[in-house]
Amino acid sequence: MNSHPGSELLISFILLLALVAGVAWGFMARPLRIAPKASIRFFFANMSLSAGIYLLTVHTSNVSFLNWLLADIAILSSFMLIGWGIQELFKLHSSVKRDGLILLFTCLLMLTGHLQQLDPIFLGVVFSVTATIFLFSASQHNFQAIQKDFGIAAACLMSAPLFIATAVFFARTLILLWPETHADSFVATYTAEAMPFLWFCVILTLTINIVMIGGALARLVAKIRQFAERDQLTGLWNRRAVLKKLQEMHEQWQKQQQSYSLILLDLDHFKLINDSLGHDAGDAALRRCATTLSAVVRTQDLVSRYGGEEFLLLFPGVTATELPLIAEKIRITLAGCQLIWQNQPIELSASLGYITVYPGAKAEHLLTLADHAMYKAKAEGRNKACPAVIS
Repeated sequence: MNSHPGSELLISFILLLALVAGVAWGFMARPLRIAPKASIRFFFANMSLSAGIYLLTVHTSNVSFLNWLLADIAILSSFMLIGWGIQELFKLHSSVKRDGLILLFTCLLMLTGHLQQLDPIFLGVVFSVTATIFLFSASQHNFQAIQKDFGIAAACLMSAPLFIATAVFFARTLILLWPETHADSFVATYTAEAMPFLWFCVILTLTINIVMIGGALARLVAKIRQFAERDQLTGLWNRRAVLKKLQEMHEQWQKQQQSYSLILLDLDHFKLINDSLGHDAGDAALRRCATTLSAVVRTQDLVSRYGGEEFLLLFPGVTATELPLIAEKIRITLAGCQLIWQNQPIELSASLGYITVYPGAKAEHLLTLADHAMYKAKAEGRNKACPAVIS
């Protein structure tokens, strides 16, 4: 069977694209050190794809089965490495063991198919099913990570090439399983019939690398945003971020009448800690308070460092009836919290002011009322939770 010149040219072009992309990811890993662990996986993904494509350039009917097997496994490995790179980029749960087992099982199936002299369609189905699994996993992880930081529209746009590639390989599986399918049109890559699939591979190589670059940029933007919205000492939301969240919560209440509450608290005798034990001890006390508050509230609640030794907590859906119990629980938890600093115990406690949104209230006025209640708690001896007086 003679090779088709057009298919040979496209295969060479795909090889060149993968090599150039691999070199680019290598530079990103080192010396640029942009997401180095993820970039090195994307580098190996492109190099593995290059190896598989190179082996395809000698795909003819006279080539040994080993050549076919190595080409298919190399290409599948590139899809697997793309998924691993996305997992590393967004710090997701690793599927290395599962994917490794799938790839090993695929290799064994292909070897079995060759030894049993099964129809070439069998090998095409095995390849397409494994490619579908790897690409779907990568698509899903990429979509979830982008959606979390940038919303569903950005996630759909940046994950579309991966989902389309998944759909194409799934469709190829169904076509190969269809009765009386002509194998050479869908399995071989060196014939004229393979031209549409090879063009798809060209587009796939380009778009998936664009997706990976977009993911790296998205991760970088998310980190910058995190630095802008997080307190560097405690890791909690900072004042700017929490005021934005408060305004969003207040607007939702105005539209849907969904109640929310807030607590403003101030660590007691914090200046004494700084003056007697030093600012490092004060920082340790703030961090301990932050971890304690984060552990005692619900996942949907928001804990922030409002400024100095003040913390602001927002509670979506919490009513005026529930809030006093929550405030008292927080007060008791902090009062029972002890920090050991250079063999010296530091007793922590806080004064709390709390309030629930009410008709006609403004978000900034709620903060003012909670602040007054907090200072009332301090005036009454500290380590106390006081409700705000609505004026």
